[in-house]
Amino acid sequence: MKVLTPADVSAGLPAAAAAAALLGKAGAAALLVLLFLAVTSACSAELIAVSSILTYDVYKAYVNPKATEEQILRVGHAGVAFYALVCGLAGVIFFYIGVSMGWLYTFMGVILGSGVAPIALCITWSKANKWGCIGGSVAGFVAGVIAWLVTTAKLNDNVINVVTSGGDYEMLAGNLASIGVGAIVAVVSSIIWPDNFDWETTRAINVPAPPPEKTEKDSDSDTPKKGSIAGDSYDVKEEADELDPVALAKAFRFATVSSVSLFIILILIIPLPLFFSSHIYGVGGLTGWVSIGIAWTFCSAIAVVIYPLYESRHALIQITTGIYKDIFTKGSGKYVDEPPKASAA
Repeated sequence: MKVLTPADVSAGLPAAAAAAALLGKAGAAALLVLLFLAVTSACSAELIAVSSILTYDVYKAYVNPKATEEQILRVGHAGVAFYALVCGLAGVIFFYIGVSMGWLYTFMGVILGSGVAPIALCITWSKANKWGCIGGSVAGFVAGVIAWLVTTAKLNDNVINVVTSGGDYEMLAGNLASIGVGAIVAVVSSIIWPDNFDWETTRAINVPAPPPEKTEKDSDSDTPKKGSIAGDSYDVKEEADELDPVALAKAFRFATVSSVSLFIILILIIPLPLFFSSHIYGVGGLTGWVSIGIAWTFCSAIAVVIYPLYESRHALIQITTGIYKDIFTKGSGKYVDEPPKASAA
């Protein structure tokens, strides 16, 4: 097996090399399929996210508030095409200037880390000052870039390029400055000039509105007319259940305990002793490490693949049944709300 250079590692080749070494060409082919699925899935999510932002947060909010469904759909498609071109162009530029995946991953902390603390404060602390959080994000970004470039120059005899700027200490300085300055500015400004945000405002955003009363004209056709104002359709009862304060508090406690526990285990208990011991493990240690990784992979697959399928089994059965009926008789698989069962007196 060829020994990977630092450039190969930064390019993301360790997994491919390991798969080829263990399974030969079949392993390399399997990893290629895996990477293709991962890249297309991630890119698809980004395309939809950016398109939704451009469509609903920009176009419908400021350009055309009375946009019809047809206009919304057209702008959404244009947003997908636009961001696809941006992604492709950025990828070509990064490739030709020598920016690797490792460089890009670590640099993301420099440009995005400043917003971590301000965003967290905005959704968890009623005293968070909005201007302080905005200023913290901007100041953290500027401080991160300055620290990154200054550290690069100091450690590399004033030579700043893609290679020298991608070092561990250079990126570490930029990441710490970005996250730290953003957090300090946001927290200090919120303590000095605290806001008093009322969370009822955010809770009211998704409160289900009572359904409009149907007229005789509306009952003639359930299909929306072409050119109607675009809006969201949802089940009122289901939406109300999802916004139940008791259920939300229970979910919040579960998420908090899970997050803190995973942080302590994965960030403190496991990595720190391995780092400070400076011990080089033999075959037995590697076997144990790989076994833990395999077990973790299976647990993750159960949690994110199998359990959601089980949780949605009723909906999947309903959808599959509807599709099966539609294959033989068009329209027979249409979902119809079942009337509520009368309770026994």
